Amino acid sequence: MLSQSSHFVACALLLMLSVCGFHEGVLAQQGPCDCLALSERPIKEISDGEGSGTGTVTWSCDTIYLLTEPVFVNSGDELTIAPGTLIKGRTGVVFDTLTYTLPNGNPSPREDYVYSQHAGSLIVSAGASLQADGTSDCPIVFTYEEDPMDGSVGYDIRGKWGGLIVCGNGALNTFDGNDEVEGVVDYTGQDRHVYGGDAASDASSGVLRYLSIRHASTSLGISQFGNGIETNALTLCGIGNGTTVEYIESIASGDDGIQIFGGTVDIHHVAAIFNEEDGLEYDQGWQGRGQFIFAMTDELNDAGEHAGDYEGDDYEEFDVNMTFMPYSNPLLYNQTYIGAGAATAIRLHNGAGVRMHNSLFVNFGLGIDFEDEDPCDAWELLLFGETNIENNRFWQIGDSSAIAELILYDDGYVFNGQEVVEAHFIDNNNFAADPDIDFTFSSDSGHVMDPINLTPDSVTMMAELESLPNDPWFDSVDYIGAFSPSGENWLTCWTYAEQLGLFGAWNGGDVDTDSEILGCTYFFACNYSAAATLDDGTCEIESCAGCTFSDADNYDPEALFDDGSCNGSALLDCPADINQDGFVNTSDLLIFLGAFGDDCEE
Repeated sequence: MLSQSSHFVACALLLMLSVCGFHEGVLAQQGPCDCLALSERPIKEISDGEGSGTGTVTWSCDTIYLLTEPVFVNSGDELTIAPGTLIKGRTGVVFDTLTYTLPNGNPSPREDYVYSQHAGSLIVSAGASLQADGTSDCPIVFTYEEDPMDGSVGYDIRGKWGGLIVCGNGALNTFDGNDEVEGVVDYTGQDRHVYGGDAASDASSGVLRYLSIRHASTSLGISQFGNGIETNALTLCGIGNGTTVEYIESIASGDDGIQIFGGTVDIHHVAAIFNEEDGLEYDQGWQGRGQFIFAMTDELNDAGEHAGDYEGDDYEEFDVNMTFMPYSNPLLYNQTYIGAGAATAIRLHNGAGVRMHNSLFVNFGLGIDFEDEDPCDAWELLLFGETNIENNRFWQIGDSSAIAELILYDDGYVFNGQEVVEAHFIDNNNFAADPDIDFTFSSDSGHVMDPINLTPDSVTMMAELESLPNDPWFDSVDYIGAFSPSGENWLTCWTYAEQLGLFGAWNGGDVDTDSEILGCTYFFACNYSAAATLDDGTCEIESCAGCTFSDADNYDPEALFDDGSCNGSALLDCPADINQDGFVNTSDLLIFLGAFGDDCEE
């Protein structure tokens, strides 16, 4: 029997109509742009052409593009994606797992997954260019093949296609100065998945603006070192700061939301939400800049190990040069990381440095996990002056937000290590302070039932003049975190997170409840109130669920959502219709493959 979440017909996108200017037919479109309704767009299957890749071509919003396998933009080619375009990736199908034995007879951690169908993904090779310039009205959406694009799919659906990967020839600190994209193989032997080199720091791989990347990540297995060989929602490999990366949403990935390997790329207004492992992860000597970064975990519902996993090198896999340089030490301002109470906000390890300022971290089991395990680890980067953690705020960390919970010296043998990291923390004006925001939420089957409001309303969230960035690339804002006290939310009107109901009333002051009408404001709920102007947290989705298959014995014509309860002799007429939706399609095949080999006697 299918879970109720697979049958939701959520219409939360309609909540944005009045605010974002969306017009009639919004469920079929991506905003008020010159695009065909989704239902009217033909589907064009895109393969890699046995190594020829996409070529230099434009994808427009009059077509849905389906990546049937790993598809490359070859070096020298340019792929342009128009605003409002929808790109889907096919889900990979594993039919076998290869295991190995060590010379001493013990089992090896290594596992190789054998695919009958590799996941669709888009890989921009080093020397190629991607011009994906969406707008707030017409974002470019990447998702998986079976996504109906009607708001019914929750954030608990992850790992359904391969993701977006952009490669360049920028500097890495690997042994040979290059590497291969994790989770990707170029079966043509052209090595189009290799990145890294000596390109100029301002090299460009194109434009990535207003992209919503959903339900991505695939895995080739587990390495001999016990690490997953996985793709992410968005992976940036050795690219330069001439590349524009801004207004990106990476959500519901089966691995990380955004991972950056080396290079100097800058990121601006990016969000990594409800991803399986980490929100933002970097490695191999990233030296870029970042501002207005939002990461949110939901580890209590199995979504998030760290909001930020800051790494520096591949020492544990014996792939780092003798100098360990370039060090990973990006310059980051105005981050907001929100947890669900159990995960770690930031893990600094494997030679990671960071220059982190004016950021906010709320509701984690641990603030900063400062590791000292490798010969050149986060501890050494602090001693070298490559790390500076300054003017950040923490709230509701661990049991008490005590200093040892805000920052922890871990896995090392320096007798005064904890004392040193605490002194750095305190001397640089980092402390616990209540931001006076609504950061708690609840969800049901991947849809948010109790939204958040991250508008800071506290004097401790204001930044003094001397704490502002002096690099003109940054916006010189006088507040802590990724969101302005004025109430502006840069994640509205174009994101899937908003469609899922993550954001409630967003304002810069107290809500006057006397002039508001309380009730359920979410269209997908059974008790939706059209008259309500302020959500009161009462939305529920159980009372209007039932069997919506008309041929079933227990068909309920008044049910709004199918809860998987359909039964009756009519269903036996088509036993291959596993999910009982009246059709035999890919969904039924995936359900069968997922159960293949199970013991029915259990």
